[in-house]
Amino acid sequence: MKKILVSLTAVSICLVACGKESDFKKAINEKKSKAPVCLSVSSDSIDASYTNDDDLKKLKAKTAGAYVISQDYDENGKNSDYSPEQTKNKFVQLDSLTGAGLLTKSTESLVKYSGWGGKKTNGFYKYTIYTLTDAGKATAAKVETNSMSSAMFGDTGQRIFCYATPEVEKIENFTEADDSGYHVAKVKYSYKYVDVADWINKAGVKEAFPVIAKTLDNPDKTAKINLFKTNNGWSTDF
Repeated sequence: MKKILVSLTAVSICLVACGKESDFKKAINEKKSKAPVCLSVSSDSIDASYTNDDDLKKLKAKTAGAYVISQDYDENGKNSDYSPEQTKNKFVQLDSLTGAGLLTKSTESLVKYSGWGGKKTNGFYKYTIYTLTDAGKATAAKVETNSMSSAMFGDTGQRIFCYATPEVEKIENFTEADDSGYHVAKVKYSYKYVDVADWINKAGVKEAFPVIAKTLDNPDKTAKINLFKTNNGWSTDF
C-alpha cells in the first residue's frame, strides 16, 4: 500500500509540474511570437526640405518605403563619398536581397542645384533605388516594442526582412515566489527557431549578413524570463 501511495504522489507531482511547464511554454511563446529576428538594413534619406527642386521632391515621394543609396558627384564626375566602405557594404547587402527576389533595383540621376533658388550645376546625384517586391513585403512583421521609446523615436514596431521566430523547446527549470503582491515564476528555458525563411539560403545573403548564422547557429539557445500569475493564467505582463 505504501508503494502505491508513493507512486500516486509522484504521478500527482509530475502532473502538476508538467501542467505548469505547458502553461509556461504557452505564455512565453505568446511573447516570442511577437519577437521575430529580422535584418537591419540601412538606407539613405532624400532631403527635399530645403530645395525648390521639383524633381527631387518627386523622387522623394516616389521612393517612399524604398531603400536608397545616394551618391554625390562633382562637376568632374568625382564621387565625394566620405565613407566608401560603408557605401560598399550597403550595396552588398541590398544587392544580395535583390538576388534573393525581395527587392528590385533601379537608378536615377539628378543634377545638383547650388542652393535654395540657385542654378543647376554640372554636378549630379546618383540614386540607387531598391523597391520591395511582393516577396519582400511578405517578410514584414509587427514586433513588440517599448511603447515609450517607440513614441519618442517614431518606431511603429514594423520590421522588414524577418527570417525566423523563436519558440520554446523545453522548460529547463523554474522557481516560484511571492514578490510585491505578485506570484512570480522565474523560468529558464531553451528555444529553437521556427518558420525559418528559405530566402536566407540564396546566394550571397548569409555572406552579406553574418548575423543570420550567428543567430541561428548560436549553441546557447537558453534564456530566462519572469512570468506572473494572473486571473487568466501565466503572463509575461502583470
